[in-house]
Amino acid sequence: MARTRKRFIAGAECPACGAADTLQLTISTDPEGNVREEQVQCVACQHTFKDKEEPKQQATNNDDTLIGLFKPE
Repeated sequence: MARTRKRFIAGAECPACGAADTLQLTISTDPEGNVREEQVQCVACQHTFKDKEEPKQQATNNDDTLIGLFKPE
């Protein structure tokens, strides 16, 4: 099931209107838990911006010394 989480960014200032503590971060994930999109929106002036990163490639394990990968949240 896809999931969307919303969080406020404490102490941040909107680049458009300059209001403090009004930026909301929305994180959308796919059913596997991978981040699909991150979007920041100012709740005061509705200014929206995204910073989409390219998907990170999985580390290849050629010599079988890797025990596991840590994936927080």
